[in-house]
Amino acid sequence: MAGHNLKEESYKDKILTEDELWSVFCAMFSSRARHDTSYKFGFFKSILDSLYNVDARLMLTFEQLFDKFTEIYWNLILKYHLKQKAVTKNGKGSVIERILWEAVARGEIVPDISFEAVPDEMKRIICGKVRMKCKENVVGALFRDSGDLMYSFSKKAEYIQLNPQIYTFMTKHKKILEKLNYFEWAKYLEKVNEDNSTKNLLNHLDTLTLRNDLSIYRRILFEEFEEHTCFYCGRELQHGEVHVDHFIPWSFIKDDNLWNLVLSCPQCNLKKSDRLTSDTYVEALVTRNRNIAEKQPDRMSPDYRDDKLRMVYYWAKYNGYNEIWIPGKRGYTIEKI
Repeated sequence: MAGHNLKEESYKDKILTEDELWSVFCAMFSSRARHDTSYKFGFFKSILDSLYNVDARLMLTFEQLFDKFTEIYWNLILKYHLKQKAVTKNGKGSVIERILWEAVARGEIVPDISFEAVPDEMKRIICGKVRMKCKENVVGALFRDSGDLMYSFSKKAEYIQLNPQIYTFMTKHKKILEKLNYFEWAKYLEKVNEDNSTKNLLNHLDTLTLRNDLSIYRRILFEEFEEHTCFYCGRELQHGEVHVDHFIPWSFIKDDNLWNLVLSCPQCNLKKSDRLTSDTYVEALVTRNRNIAEKQPDRMSPDYRDDKLRMVYYWAKYNGYNEIWIPGKRGYTIEKI
């Protein structure tokens, strides 16, 4: 793969038109881009899923990215048994397949365990092995496939720094880029796997990152911060009937961050479903988050900013979340925007 042996590079700093930005990603997904494994698809999804965890300099650590990378591949390999590269003469699979199946063989994990259920120490060990092995080829290869434009990186310092123009473009077109990546990823996996193992493949790819248990956030918000009323309708919350809601839908942000989680009554949570609510609630959440940051700053992500929340809300609307749910006398109303 071109660029696989690069150690440290900087993105080309030049002004790009919207057409030129699209051409960067068209080139990445074209048949001319070589793929010895599926890693570039998995690494690109790791970046997409981590867009809202960048710091003020648009940096992401390899630890952040390859923890997500490992989680993405967990079900593909252990649950669906999908090969991530063509079988070689010596019968070796991809490195990440070997790492996961060797952990199974040693009795460290069982094949049907979810990534979330793995003990933290074992998860740290496995993700560390994936990071040390998989970073060698994929980081430089994706950099080169993007025409040296997507990010700067250092394998020694273990970070990428996104090009601001690329970052803005990716946030604006996240859902489209995600689907393009899934489509090309599925085509690649169909080439290196048996026909019967790729049934419903696109559905497998779309559910790689599963929702985590949110009970810890329920305890933090309900007990530590005494949030005892529904964020949306204001009803008093009763023990045993407290739901945790992703204010900006999980299907868009694909992550669990306290700054995006609120407590709601069951009725509001179920009726809101996979929708946004009106921007007046954005400002209410900004106020709530400031309260948390003042009382217990360690509870908030160090990369959280009020303007980031506002921008993610805007980006979600731009990406097609255009049904606005508003609590009302009859439970709710839906407005198209």
